[in-house]
Amino acid sequence: VKNMLLSALEYDPSDAGDVYEALGVIYNVIKDYDAAIDAFRKALESRPDDHQLWNKLGATLANGSQSEEALPTYHRSLKLKPKYARAWLNMAISHSNLQNHDEAARCYLQTLSLNPAATHCWTYLRMSLSSNERWDLLPLVFERNLSGFQEHFDFVLY
Repeated sequence: VKNMLLSALEYDPSDAGDVYEALGVIYNVIKDYDAAIDAFRKALESRPDDHQLWNKLGATLANGSQSEEALPTYHRSLKLKPKYARAWLNMAISHSNLQNHDEAARCYLQTLSLNPAATHCWTYLRMSLSSNERWDLLPLVFERNLSGFQEHFDFVLY
């Protein structure tokens, strides 16, 4: 598939955004993060307002151990679509990787507010709170009391 996509670029490079995005996904799957980052950046040249593409670039940066560099891409994605739960989740994971546990918790809470079905986020939230020794807030996790967190973290409850 990768070779077919590369051939498609040689055949008609004029509108290559979709091809570069597909290449980015393929490189990401085979863990060639540098090539995936390059492909997503090239795709963004033709589609700079694509919130999903910015999120994919961020996730790839984070997968390649570049969580700090991933954060601005998530911010860009969320500027384009503020209620994009996947970008909030990925940003939370990057903050966790960087040991920014309060900010990770805030992003997990925002994810849960936007997507209550993302119940796995309660486990991630518990880990962030535990890492920051916020034992007082753990009962709210076990109760799944999203509104109870509003006095402790800045997030929008939907």
